Amino acid sequence: MSRFQIIFITVLVIFAVAGIATFALSKNQGGSDAPQLVMWGTFDSSLMSGFLSEVASAYRKEVNVSYVEKTTASIESDLVEALARGQGPDLILLPQDLISKQLDKFYPIPFSSYSERDFKDAFIEEGELYLNSSGIIGFPFSVDPIVMYWNRDMFSNAGFATPPKKWTEFASLVPKMTKKDTAGNISQSLVSFGETRNVDHAKDIIALLSIQAGTPIVSRDTQGNLTSVFSMQGSTLSPAEEAVRFFTEFANPVKSLYSWNKSLPTARASFVSGRLALYFGYASELPAIRASNPNLNFDIAEVPQTGARTTTFGRMHSIALLKSSPYISAAYIASNILTSAPVISQWVIKSGLPPVRRDLLAKAQSDAYKAVFYRGSLTAKAWLDPNKEASDAIFTRLIENITSGRLLVSEAVRTANIELDSLIRSNR
Repeated sequence: MSRFQIIFITVLVIFAVAGIATFALSKNQGGSDAPQLVMWGTFDSSLMSGFLSEVASAYRKEVNVSYVEKTTASIESDLVEALARGQGPDLILLPQDLISKQLDKFYPIPFSSYSERDFKDAFIEEGELYLNSSGIIGFPFSVDPIVMYWNRDMFSNAGFATPPKKWTEFASLVPKMTKKDTAGNISQSLVSFGETRNVDHAKDIIALLSIQAGTPIVSRDTQGNLTSVFSMQGSTLSPAEEAVRFFTEFANPVKSLYSWNKSLPTARASFVSGRLALYFGYASELPAIRASNPNLNFDIAEVPQTGARTTTFGRMHSIALLKSSPYISAAYIASNILTSAPVISQWVIKSGLPPVRRDLLAKAQSDAYKAVFYRGSLTAKAWLDPNKEASDAIFTRLIENITSGRLLVSEAVRTANIELDSLIRSNR
């Protein structure tokens, strides 16, 4: 009998005895029989430690997890260094942009133990980034979709009752909502597109536009290897060219869409100060935006679309098992419980983020913000970034090659595609 068959049978027995039907009713008595597991992640330690403590009180014999907070900038290097010393964690909240680069560190759950059908039935589509031919790299735990924050006063003053639902509507909005002084300096903007250094989440916005246009950015070839398809050709032109051209025209002074430049404050700072009508940010930013300006009259809507299929971009974290853990069986049990419906429902309450589970997303939401976040979870997409820091630089060069006039849009996209493909090959 294989190691994972033993694990899976153990899990079935434990779940049958303990049950995980409801979070509140799964209280066990006595001390913990589970070994102490260590989980790393970038979520706030007070949030995660409190959450894990509640889970442990409900599942004392199955879950005994301590949490270590890491910064987004250091979690990858800290993990590599810790594993080299033989001191790595048992579990990690794995962001989607680390899957590809650090794939060899994680223990894949074979489909014979947890079927691909069950995975797709349980979790949102973006979670499928964590599937490969070996099995499941991580169980989806949290998703943070990009939404459109919009200034209600600015739209009302310009005579618009609702925010745009299609990108094609922006052409009619710019003349009425972007204001310039006699010297041509922008004092109020419709949207903060066209640059990277003062546009929060610029790479993710470009990825969103590209995915909506029809390119997944990367794909697998016939051998199963990742390859860049950023410059793939559509029926008439490259989807990425279409997306990048649209994005950069907002920073081109000779274009009718001109409404942003690199001399302006950051996008979020402009939005909270009431000088930016539309801000494309993550659902998790809502509390900070509220706190920055309690008097700001804003609302939230889904991001505009190009076609019939609704798509946004989402940052996802899944619970992955480390190959180096001496407690693979216990880590697998813990990961199943931590991503079960009753536990995820508690995480949703604590984090304010939408659920990653389809059964929880099926429940109607009366809260106006949650309704948008829930739809964002269902429509979230992302891509297998081969190296976050290196691809950040590639996307920055992509935009600056165009805004500086060094390259045409088509040339800049082809150059970025070559650089992305080279980056992918270097990781093999």
